[in-house]
Amino acid sequence: MGLIEMIGYDWRRVLSVLIIVIVLITGYASAIRPTSALYDQTGISTSIDATCIGTFLVDHDMEWQQTNTAGGDLANTSLTDGETRAIFTYRENTLGADGNTRYTKDYNMDGSNVSAGRDNLEVIHTVNFNQTPGQDGMLWYDEEGTISVNGAASNSTDTRCVFASSGSGLGAFQGTVAAGSVMNVDEVAAVTQLNGRAISGDSSVPVNLRYGFDAEGSSTDTNDTLASGSAEVFMNTNFVTGDPASSESCGEATNVTTRIYDKQRTVASGLFDLAQTHEYTSTY
Repeated sequence: MGLIEMIGYDWRRVLSVLIIVIVLITGYASAIRPTSALYDQTGISTSIDATCIGTFLVDHDMEWQQTNTAGGDLANTSLTDGETRAIFTYRENTLGADGNTRYTKDYNMDGSNVSAGRDNLEVIHTVNFNQTPGQDGMLWYDEEGTISVNGAASNSTDTRCVFASSGSGLGAFQGTVAAGSVMNVDEVAAVTQLNGRAISGDSSVPVNLRYGFDAEGSSTDTNDTLASGSAEVFMNTNFVTGDPASSESCGEATNVTTRIYDKQRTVASGLFDLAQTHEYTSTY
């Protein structure tokens, strides 16, 4: 990846070679904290290893909500005093048609408390596709993971909205980070990896979402090790935190201390070799 022999290459074809590494780190002032598990030993794991000539389909949707208090009600958007909630979502839609597909997937969602360096969500893919000669075969791949965290301020005395609080306890926060990729290709050898953490018994463990994407051609011809089609990699981050304050506002912090908005998108189309990583971490 990234080392491509260009001798004899047809320059009339479109070429994109991109290697991008992006890290977004928030410091102590953000005070974004993980939730903690009420019931450990809860998880879902999936492993797929497939080879298909013809049509191949994978459809996966997940939503995992967790609160750190037995008094919390996930059906109620109001939070109790000092409550922290996390919501993980994951989506994958893969369709290979009129081609040869080689596909592996290891998926694990663990709702127990994790320490720094461990993850609640991990998904690893390898996807290889070549269209059947003489046909218009294509692979469509769409993957996205999100983490949303909401924390009510401590010393809340009002109606338990996220930012409704009084006194000098911990500030409130809310936000979402999302990352993923989309491919529409007739030839590719790709690896994707998604990791996320927002459930821990230690409030100082950072909330974290990481996404890696690496795609090139599947041909053994070293003069053309490029994927054919198009690919997009993205990460969107939106967080706001606020200090406790005497007035009540359900939709906005009364005293905003940190606001983060970051939206990134990379697109390669034609012939391409694309490697990209994104990371959000709420370093405490």
